[in-house]
Amino acid sequence: MTFRDCMQSSLAKTLLLAAVGVALAGCGGGSSNKNTVAVVSLTPAAVSIVSGQVAQLTVSAVDSTATPVTATTFTFNSSNPNLVTISPAGLVCGGVWDSTFVTCNGNAPTGTPLTGTATVTATASGISSAPITVSVHQSVTSIKITAPTVNNANACLSHAQTLQFTAQAFHNGTDITSSVGQFSWSSSDGTVAGVDPNGLATANAPGVAGIVASIGGVSSQSVQFNTCMPKQIVLHLSGDPANTPTLSAVMNVSDTKTVQADMVDVNGTSVPSAPVSIVSNNAGVATIAGATLTAVSPGGAGLVAVCAPPSCGNGKNQTVYSNLFSVTVNGATQPTTVYVGTTTIPAPGTSPAIVPIDTSKTPPAAGTPIILPGAPTSMGFSADGTKFYVDTSSGLVAVDPFTNAATLIDADPIGVILAVSPDGTKVIISNVKFQADVPSQRLFIFNSSNSTLQTFILPGAVAAAFTSDGSRAYIAANFVDPVSGNRQAQVYVWSPVTTLRTIPATGAPNSVASIAAGPLMYMANGSTVNVLNVCDNSFGTDMATNTAPQLVAAPKNSNTIVAVDQTGVDIETANLSNDTIGLCPTPVSYTNEFQPFNVIVNARKLLVANNGADVAVLSAGFNQIFVAVPGKGPFSIPLSGGGTEPVSGDLTLDGTNLWTGVAGTNTVHQVCIPCGTDIFQIQLNLNNTNAVPDLIAVRPK
Repeated sequence: MTFRDCMQSSLAKTLLLAAVGVALAGCGGGSSNKNTVAVVSLTPAAVSIVSGQVAQLTVSAVDSTATPVTATTFTFNSSNPNLVTISPAGLVCGGVWDSTFVTCNGNAPTGTPLTGTATVTATASGISSAPITVSVHQSVTSIKITAPTVNNANACLSHAQTLQFTAQAFHNGTDITSSVGQFSWSSSDGTVAGVDPNGLATANAPGVAGIVASIGGVSSQSVQFNTCMPKQIVLHLSGDPANTPTLSAVMNVSDTKTVQADMVDVNGTSVPSAPVSIVSNNAGVATIAGATLTAVSPGGAGLVAVCAPPSCGNGKNQTVYSNLFSVTVNGATQPTTVYVGTTTIPAPGTSPAIVPIDTSKTPPAAGTPIILPGAPTSMGFSADGTKFYVDTSSGLVAVDPFTNAATLIDADPIGVILAVSPDGTKVIISNVKFQADVPSQRLFIFNSSNSTLQTFILPGAVAAAFTSDGSRAYIAANFVDPVSGNRQAQVYVWSPVTTLRTIPATGAPNSVASIAAGPLMYMANGSTVNVLNVCDNSFGTDMATNTAPQLVAAPKNSNTIVAVDQTGVDIETANLSNDTIGLCPTPVSYTNEFQPFNVIVNARKLLVANNGADVAVLSAGFNQIFVAVPGKGPFSIPLSGGGTEPVSGDLTLDGTNLWTGVAGTNTVHQVCIPCGTDIFQIQLNLNNTNAVPDLIAVRPK
């Protein structure tokens, strides 16, 4: 639309509104102030335009009740009509309009561009707006912004500190700052730094942001603003006396407590109630909303305060964790649902399915089979039990644990679920088990929050674990290189905010676990347990174990790593100091409690109770469950009814009951670990065949 079109349209609307206003004024009568102009507003508060250019003003009016008055006519006034003029439609000219408001002449009679400032007001029914400033200037060809040098070794500002930026505008190298008026300021990341209309930036959450000044359609280069990263975060109960933080809580279901995260940044500045996130690593047991901790179900959980992108540490990509706040929730075992499936191919004419077992019934009872679009290969729950995934020969399926309805959500990721993120939105799947051709092996990461699938051409992925806050995932991979014939070992590091990384590893890694506090990951590679620092993805000193570890796992409410080898279980306590847990790499030492089984085991699965009360090992060749109880010693629980060995299993949230599928009899057993007894067995006849129940998932609840 030309300026003539804009002017004619706006002028017609203005005349129509004026006519309506006259008509309305002749109706009704009375002394009411309704629909009578009380306040006129004119925006924006300041205008900066190049000589000869045009900008649109917005004007409005309200009555004494703040109700918009639409049937009114506005007029505009300039303090310097030789510099700034306004059309009836509110188009402000950096110069002088012609008589038809089509051409804006920005030159003085001498031919030089007009420059200077004027104030403009709008008036309706005798009421005028507050004045706004209009700056008319030569075209801006560049902008330079500066700020005082941050005077500390870390060149960063602590939370809530401010830094005043200033800007200069240039026209072909000539400084025209004095004529351009007020700059517009912006921050590339408001979570890191905010900036006000005058260029005063305030440090918010740790990280790096860019500050930019703009005017006349031109922007400056970004200047870095660095809010200090934490070097220590202390998570504790709110209201603790100074220097005596409470770092754990024993609660009953539905109890609540208030926690607080305090930070000391790299400048040594203390920041109470720091701008970091507090997360629960086991939302089925305990949840955190803001600073309120709520006990949900018996078991163990850990709270961690974390500075991790995208909410903290943006631009640094360095995750900093607090101490672990340990939560133990007391109470009797809660009823739940146990889902059982088989990887056995269904018989012709039958539909693949998984079977729910309702443990609230006495005895537990199998429900209606949940029909799947393909044969199941693996299953996984979110920590809070609200999301349940089943991968099948037809793709990834979501099962609603409230209705047991199954929905195919993506047909591409056919493989085995390696891990589900703590919040249940990310699922890591590998096709290695079904794809022997190494160049064809793929890693899939499905994001349910936006229904997207990332596909990576990455070989050998066999195990994965998310950090306690879900900000990263570590994927263990090993494969035989088809060219050299040599075995290769790698770790893939995935994060939603950084590019996937590949880190060379050693041995044949096949199991990954995160320590409850978050800063360390552990990987069993067949000969040792590798330790990885989450802060920079570097390898630390290997964790010593009794013999070659087969699998690793960890509880949720203590900094303990459990490794099973062929002779027993190493229960390793990671000694992390609250003063150094935020350092990178993270200093750590270990205290080991080894519990021997006095037989040679070949662990199929290692299960650790969320509260760390016990450890269960399912081994090939033994029709029993091997148990280790920290501080007490090992024992075994024979499985009833014959059978050859347990092939799958999962623990209830409180760790008191193990549900396991047993080969030979192809039955599902409920094993009471504290009482050392196989207390219940059920035959499910999966897929209308007597198939082995090698898939079991207990819903966290």
